[in-house]
Amino acid sequence: MEEEVKRPVCAEKLPEDAVIRLEEATKVYSLPFGDVVALDRVCVAVMPGEFIAIMGPSGSGKSTLLNLIGSLDVPTSGDLYIDGRDTRTLSDDDLTELRRDRIGFIFQQFNLIPLLTVLENVEYPMILKSRQAVKGNSRARDLLLKVGLTEQMLAHKPKELSGGQQQRVAIARALINDPAILLCDEPTGNLDQATGRLIMDMLLEVNRRGKTIIMVTHDADVAAYASRRITIVDGKVA
Repeated sequence: MEEEVKRPVCAEKLPEDAVIRLEEATKVYSLPFGDVVALDRVCVAVMPGEFIAIMGPSGSGKSTLLNLIGSLDVPTSGDLYIDGRDTRTLSDDDLTELRRDRIGFIFQQFNLIPLLTVLENVEYPMILKSRQAVKGNSRARDLLLKVGLTEQMLAHKPKELSGGQQQRVAIARALINDPAILLCDEPTGNLDQATGRLIMDMLLEVNRRGKTIIMVTHDADVAAYASRRITIVDGKVA
């Protein structure tokens, strides 16, 4: 008789209407010197419109958790639901479309394309979505002006901008396809304190307009912008 597969069960039932739901999600990396458990049976639910800060010491599993939520990686075991969809059942193409259409990413290193102008960097996700050139597009320009860049800066290459200006470009790029979820990995980590506050004020305003934000940070002042904190220690929710 075929052995019954046991489905993961969290200590408390997670709400079905959560935009993100991890049910005993575990991530194990197989390395030459042995297996490393980066996440250990994590149960987390994120409701639409929440602003969540993920905190914890270095190596605790914060970025691994964010990568799973962003479908950049998959759990070794356990379940991950995004918008109620079981990611186990999604093909690689489905996951790519999910990331492209529903999730915006903001990274500590900005990850802008150096050969493209500021405007082209923001237009690029729209081109990937429509698979055709964007001509006469005003949405990218409007977003860039809204996040505080000037008309003259739109033709610049990323290296011609300050760190704070590059992060503003990254925010505009993350918002261009109107995602429901924003994932931020240390969004102020490479910025001075004053610029970091401006970026966080901008993210707070985005959240007030209904976007769900999940942010990894080690900075308690940055985490204070969030409405809820999740602390990860040794791969577990503390």
